[in-house]
Amino acid sequence: MGLVNDGHPFRLETACDVGLRPFQIRHALRSGELRRVFTGVAVDGRAPDTPELRLRALAQVVPPHALVADHTAAWGYGVDTRPPHMLHDDRPMIVVPHGRARPVNSRAIVRQSTVPDADTVEILGLRMTSPLRTAGDLLRLAWRPHALAAADAMVRARVVAVDEVGELVATFRRLPGTLQAQELAPRIDAAAQKHGESWMRCRIMDAGLPRPTLQHEVVLRDGRWKYLDAAWPEKRAAAEYDGREHHTADPDVERDRARREEVTEQLYWTFAVARYERIFGTDDSFERELGETLKVQVRPRRW
Repeated sequence: MGLVNDGHPFRLETACDVGLRPFQIRHALRSGELRRVFTGVAVDGRAPDTPELRLRALAQVVPPHALVADHTAAWGYGVDTRPPHMLHDDRPMIVVPHGRARPVNSRAIVRQSTVPDADTVEILGLRMTSPLRTAGDLLRLAWRPHALAAADAMVRARVVAVDEVGELVATFRRLPGTLQAQELAPRIDAAAQKHGESWMRCRIMDAGLPRPTLQHEVVLRDGRWKYLDAAWPEKRAAAEYDGREHHTADPDVERDRARREEVTEQLYWTFAVARYERIFGTDDSFERELGETLKVQVRPRRW
């Protein structure tokens, strides 16, 4: 059986043009035969999720005068920079020039701004903020820990380079969030392997603690290597982020405990373990614990 619409994305409101009736669409979405790409846009569930498909899906909902921007632009370049609260929000993020019509809010997350032509690209007829401008905009507009995580992810994916992001944000003038972008750009590190590690590093450095070395290697007595998320080798101190997805089941918790005990017993390292609840909120015990180990007075939380 061939792919619906030959595997190309289509607007659900025009599904009759590809031979589907409303009840068939509802059934296909529930069963996974169709998958929703954006609000009002779907594709055959067997079609591979490629950058080209993503861009063709965006072309179904983005008006000609708008730019694909922010997390959606990063997604179009193959990098998922979305924070947790946006993982199930399938509205694209776009920019429209001042004075131009804004699409219906239920279809897109819209902001108004002026983006220089030099900071835009056109791919498959779709206008987007360039990878570099996308990284700069996320640094200045996303919430502080999410902004650093987004920039880390784009550098890790080699979509942009650290030095060019720093050069761009240094040119920002009078744009919202410029100060934040210029503070965070020097902290970008491609060695952060997941968003949680970036959030943790943002918390560490905002607390006034020294910048850690990421993915630090230590060697056990039998020659095995272990990698520590964030480390201060001269103090034999480390911080690790245990995310909810891979570190909450009992076998995972036991494996993490055994690994850290082994490093502590053989190499005399001290660990501070971060979880989502220790990074976000009012409880500052994580950075205070690190501060005591590193002999550094920590700053009060700002976020």
